[in-house]
Amino acid sequence: MRNLFQCWDDVVGQINEATQILLFLDYDGTLTPIVARPEMAVLSSQARNTLQQISCHRIFKLAIISGRSLSEIKAMIGLENIAYAGNHGLEIECPPHYCQERSPGKTTFTHPAAREFQPRFERLEERLRKTLAGIDGVFIQNKGLTLSVHYRLATQTELKRIRKLSLEAIGNEHARDKLQVAEGKKVLEVNPPVEWNKGKAIEWLMQIYGTPGSLSIFAGDDVTDEYGFEVLRKVGGISVLVGEKTASSAASYYLESPEQLYHWLERLLQGR
Repeated sequence: MRNLFQCWDDVVGQINEATQILLFLDYDGTLTPIVARPEMAVLSSQARNTLQQISCHRIFKLAIISGRSLSEIKAMIGLENIAYAGNHGLEIECPPHYCQERSPGKTTFTHPAAREFQPRFERLEERLRKTLAGIDGVFIQNKGLTLSVHYRLATQTELKRIRKLSLEAIGNEHARDKLQVAEGKKVLEVNPPVEWNKGKAIEWLMQIYGTPGSLSIFAGDDVTDEYGFEVLRKVGGISVLVGEKTASSAASYYLESPEQLYHWLERLLQGR
């Protein structure tokens, strides 16, 4: 894994030869720094301006791929002419002009099986609130199709207890199909047991508006983004881990922070 900023000469050929750039970006930890609570992750004016320029550029098709719900990530970004994938890709919305040539009838997607699990997430949310009551620094976020347990604000001594109690509560959700749990940066991500993730969402979007000569780029920062990195490796795209360099990631490159990512995106804009 190499620093993408220091490897411009290695990727500029791919970028210049591309007839279209499909740019997939995670939100939390990628476009904004990791913060104590989800509502505090707000785009800077510089970041919003960069994304606005990309969204208006003829060569780019921009998609935000987030663990947040579709409605929430749309409100956080606030751009109308880009694609959004919420709940780790379980729900997707594309602007019609992205799809009109290839698949005019496919501007939205919600995983059909995921809808069936919404009542279970409501029950699980109630159980988790009771189980974790009295522990400071825990924040439960029911996003309809998925659920997150955030504990970034908890004390170090409480972390093991929170994790243990949360996993017990999730495991007690009796059903034929067990819910899936992924551990991120001081967060437990609970997903329905369906074969879908950010990588699958990226593949769906590439099928909808990819064309011969397209180059795909994906930047993310956490374990749920690894599915996307693996897809980008298969198609010969540019996969970027935002954060510390690590040999365990499937990403080909890394950038140290969201700020570095914006600098690189601005360079990408200038080059096209």
